[in-house]
Amino acid sequence: MKDKEIKVGDLVLVKQVGIDGAYTVDKIEDNLYYISQGYDDISSRGHKTKSSYKHTMKLPLDKLRKM
Repeated sequence: MKDKEIKVGDLVLVKQVGIDGAYTVDKIEDNLYYISQGYDDISSRGHKTKSSYKHTMKLPLDKLRKM
């Protein structure tokens, strides 16, 4: 079970309908996992941009799965 433990810096998947892609665990605090997914070079339409937008969420452990 030690291999399944989620730590800061790990890549995780969110177990919720409509949320895709890998997220990085940024912080763990009070049984909530703060995760983020960055969009550095590509906009939603596929164009190259200089955006540094980050989609962030805080979720309980039961909504996450380690990659």
